[in-house]
Amino acid sequence: MGGAWERMVRSVKTALIATLHKRHPTEEVLTTLLVEVEYTVNSRPLTHVSVSPDDPEALTPNHFLLGGPGRVPQPGTFTEQDALLRSSWRAAQRLADIFWLRWVKQYLPELQHRREPHGRGQAARVDDLVQIVDPNLPRNVWIRGRVIATYPGPDNVVRSVDVLTKGGVLRRPVRKLVILPLSTNVEPAPEADATRSHGGSDVRDK
Repeated sequence: MGGAWERMVRSVKTALIATLHKRHPTEEVLTTLLVEVEYTVNSRPLTHVSVSPDDPEALTPNHFLLGGPGRVPQPGTFTEQDALLRSSWRAAQRLADIFWLRWVKQYLPELQHRREPHGRGQAARVDDLVQIVDPNLPRNVWIRGRVIATYPGPDNVVRSVDVLTKGGVLRRPVRKLVILPLSTNVEPAPEADATRSHGGSDVRDK
């Protein structure tokens, strides 16, 4: 457990260093950014969300710290121009988006290693329960669902899958999935919950 915690701290530090590279935010902007970073890290799911809508939502560190998921509306869309503002809430939000992009890339391999079924590697199968971890999703979006179709490449290795989520069917590459090591003894006609800390609609590939 200590090793996992140390890797988590390292992933946050690495993402923060990359986010602030050659940037010189004011104390106000930096403080706001760190609060957003804390919220992002503590919004990560700790437990599986069942495909049954009657089951409880994912347990996150925010449940222990805030007594609940602490969901707030998505604050908006921010551009690189916002990040150039030296003292601005918008600057902090843009930096928080950059942190999310970099941190998820750091965190995904750790999740995949920790949760892959024994002896399975990253081979996705129909009826697998999966978590979509995609830095291109809006900040603090964690989507779960069930694999309903697989698409192998020329080497017969599955490269992408269709995932049934509460918001519909999403096609995602296997490299952006975390296979949850759970029983495949599931009921038909599933729905999947999405844990999203900042609200809004699901994002689909164009």
